[in-house]
Amino acid sequence: MKYVKGQFVICLCALAVIAVCRCIDDKLFQEKPKEYKAFFTPGTGCENNIIAAINKAQKIEIAVYSITHPGITNTIIAAHNRGATIRIVTDRQMANGKGSRVEEIRNAGIPVLTNKKHKIEHNKFAVFDDVHVVSGSYNWTTNASKYNSENCIFFDQPNKEYSERFKYLWNLYNTGK
Repeated sequence: MKYVKGQFVICLCALAVIAVCRCIDDKLFQEKPKEYKAFFTPGTGCENNIIAAINKAQKIEIAVYSITHPGITNTIIAAHNRGATIRIVTDRQMANGKGSRVEEIRNAGIPVLTNKKHKIEHNKFAVFDDVHVVSGSYNWTTNASKYNSENCIFFDQPNKEYSERFKYLWNLYNTGK
């Protein structure tokens, strides 16, 4: 009888562990997939959706290799003028390159930092209101929209990875360490 009671307790414990693991699995792996939308170039899907996201956001953090696209630049400046908080990190060589709109953005009063530690600041992402993200190979350039084969994906960040990366880059380039 003692042996049967011990087996019963072990079985109950095992069932409890299975139930807990099942709940964890349900939360981690059974959630409905998050929605995302992808766009490809040549074409205007990336630029139009970036412009739309900038127009809606109150806080915009941009980490991008190159900015030469006049429509995106004008929208960034307009968002700043309407009171949106905007910070940009970009590549130092591209910021001084042909067609760069970085000086125009800086002259509008928008904080822009360039890489001081990394050889190239090659990220291409933006975070809108700490939730919405665009990322991909798409450079914020007219050439990217008209001639190149590039992509961008829009999605909501579940764990703030992009916000954390932007914060890291901003602090790194702001101090020069």
